[in-house]
Amino acid sequence: MEYTLPLQTITDAWMKALKDSDSIQQYCKNHYGKAPVLINGGNPREAPDGDYCPYIVVMNGSKIEGADQSTLSYTIGVGWVVKNNNLTVDGKVVQNAYYPDAKEIQLTGAVECDELGQLIYETLQTFASDRDWPISRVDYDVTPSATYPQFMGTMVCITEITPSMGETLTY
Repeated sequence: MEYTLPLQTITDAWMKALKDSDSIQQYCKNHYGKAPVLINGGNPREAPDGDYCPYIVVMNGSKIEGADQSTLSYTIGVGWVVKNNNLTVDGKVVQNAYYPDAKEIQLTGAVECDELGQLIYETLQTFASDRDWPISRVDYDVTPSATYPQFMGTMVCITEITPSMGETLTY
């Protein structure tokens, strides 16, 4: 018997988990005044603009299956974007401007991007673990990009499944 699981099955389940996450919904409402826009599938050439922020994109990635595979591997990509042009300058929250005498400047959006990304990862890991197929590896990146005041993060999540004899793969 060859085991197979469509990537879209995992993507759809993760979309529901993100939608149902009280911590993600509350975080976005507290910081941006609205729930995040959830996007199933992504087109990097036509990314949504800042008006969509905050948003979370879940994308099919790749899979390794086959009769000669003792462990099956499923890769799903997740991206998120927040928009915030506030700074914390020497302990005070201000709008982005020119502060040449500052001792310390922190970009609020960069901090929030990482905070939201952590909530997304924790939500998906809990959801996947509850199905006995936890995320076995995540490559997580919140490296700044050239879209200021938008800040984006990405993660590539790999779930490995070792099927049992006679088991039907469901997610």
